[in-house]
Amino acid sequence: MTNKYNTKSSHYREVEWLGKKFPQSDKVIKIKLLLQLNTIACTVLGIFWAACYFLYSRNDLALIFVGLFLVGICSYYSARNFSYAYLAGMAHALFLIVTLISLIDSPLENIPRSAHVYFLPLAIGVVFIFNPKDKYMGIIFPRFCLAFFAAFGVGLFDIDSSSFSPPENIRMIGCVSNYTFSTLILASIIRIYIKNLNEKVDLAFSLAQAVVKNEIVVHYQVQVDAKGKPLGAEALVRWNHPERGLLSPDKFIPLAEESLVIRDIGLEVLRQSCRLLAEWSKDSSLKDKYIAVNVSPVQLADEDFVATVIEVVQNFGVRPELIELELTESALIIDAEQAILKIQQLKDFGIQWALDDFGSGFSSLSIIKTLPVQKIKIDKQFIRDAKSNDSSKNLLKKIFEISELLEMEAIVEGVEEHSQHEMLIDIGYSQFQGFLFGHPKPASEVTEKMRSFLS
Repeated sequence: MTNKYNTKSSHYREVEWLGKKFPQSDKVIKIKLLLQLNTIACTVLGIFWAACYFLYSRNDLALIFVGLFLVGICSYYSARNFSYAYLAGMAHALFLIVTLISLIDSPLENIPRSAHVYFLPLAIGVVFIFNPKDKYMGIIFPRFCLAFFAAFGVGLFDIDSSSFSPPENIRMIGCVSNYTFSTLILASIIRIYIKNLNEKVDLAFSLAQAVVKNEIVVHYQVQVDAKGKPLGAEALVRWNHPERGLLSPDKFIPLAEESLVIRDIGLEVLRQSCRLLAEWSKDSSLKDKYIAVNVSPVQLADEDFVATVIEVVQNFGVRPELIELELTESALIIDAEQAILKIQQLKDFGIQWALDDFGSGFSSLSIIKTLPVQKIKIDKQFIRDAKSNDSSKNLLKKIFEISELLEMEAIVEGVEEHSQHEMLIDIGYSQFQGFLFGHPKPASEVTEKMRSFLS
């Protein structure tokens, strides 16, 4: 499930392993640590055993460990810039290498089989790295590892490997080193996980009190028309952690969703936004400007969501049409019918709706037609690609045509350069958001900025 409480400067997306670059979330930090561990294990074992077998003139066996060494090198580079393909490829390479070594490591009378124990850290490492929503790498592949561990352990794959097995005088060394290294690797993986879990628990405890302690901070990024005049602003959440300072959404929103604290945080963002709208209502130049607020799928699933939103808006006495709620298609995954009903109820109350990150996921015409939204917000990746990619530019044109056909407004986020702005105006777009017009700012600063734009 993907939720966006984005910062524009620190764009958060939940890690789904789609072959893209990832933000520095706790999940990513944990994966990088596991890759570093894999680098050390593969390179050390690869160099040691390759040298050992070359010394014994067993070049065939040495080549297997040269392959292990190369996996370690790939793991080193993957830790710096990884993707689904890299990670899945390395996992399969390790599976193949461990299988080959286990096949030739048939047990002797006084020396048990040992190479198969590496299936255990491989299985655990894969479970920790890949999302369980990925049925193959998150569920099936680890089970294959465990199945092979068990099969080799009970002797199902025992074959007469005397002709190509390692020399007997180093088999005991291999047995001791295999059990030692595999245990150390497994212990290190568990330590990384437990440390991450403890930090997560501490952060969750603090996050649960963040709203009560007034630590939730909202910054606002202005949205403008073709002439650069402000139309409104988007509310972007931050957490002013007492020890870690101002945290961007990618540091705490995933945890907030897991713990359901996102409901309280979302309402606090709405309250602060309504408070700002109430202030703007006293200014003739700002009284018609809106604020866009992101809605998490967890919030939308709450039975009291509609009633609570209406209560907050009414308490501040702001016009509902100046509130724009943004959601992604992932909000429809659990119960689309109920989600659409709640969206329609708030629309009937007067609140505006926008479909966020259009084009970044599984957006389709059927989804847009189903949702009672008035605006689509085009993902900034299209803008980045359009400069050097004609197909992305053509897609921007088609999306604009679709928005006109469906009588919806369209706003483009991530506009950072004048050339991008001019290109979008030529296509026909008239609403924009991005660093070109301003970075996210506290309420007082964005208010002054909007006034300066209007003067």
